[in-house]
Amino acid sequence: MNKKTKGAIAAGAAAALLAGGAGTFALWSDTETVTGGTINSGTLEFVGTTAAGTWYDGATAISDIANYRIVPGKTLTYKASPTIHAEGNNLSAKVTASAGADATGALLPHLTIGTPTVTGTGVGAGGVITPQAANQTVEVSVPVTFKSDVTGTTGQGAQAVLSTITLTLEQTS
Repeated sequence: MNKKTKGAIAAGAAAALLAGGAGTFALWSDTETVTGGTINSGTLEFVGTTAAGTWYDGATAISDIANYRIVPGKTLTYKASPTIHAEGNNLSAKVTASAGADATGALLPHLTIGTPTVTGTGVGAGGVITPQAANQTVEVSVPVTFKSDVTGTTGQGAQAVLSTITLTLEQTS
């Protein structure tokens, strides 16, 4: 045999030995089961049924909104007092308002339902609602403005039927 053949056989034998031994190399390991725990979620909801609110012209309550005649540029405020249950670590929420799905009338496109203000226990700056130990009743004030940019006879003698105003409670963090 020549030197090249012997070298090739030796290299092949060395490779086979190394490859065979590679499968037996192992690192130590172990497993153990530890106690986990139970994770509970919080709650964010309106509780019960909110009584009908009251309409205001400034600080004056409007006894019969159907007989009130709004004019362009005027803002009325609807105040309601829903009960909220907010429970959860690091939970905060806000209330938004919109005309209910059943809102109708020719005056409706000329009204703006603004951002509500929320006051009460558990309500921080900017109306942010934070968790409390018990249900909390808050006051929600919803501004409704007859837009001032109407011209001519637009919106005169018209009505908007807001049978409902939808309050939405939404988590912010």
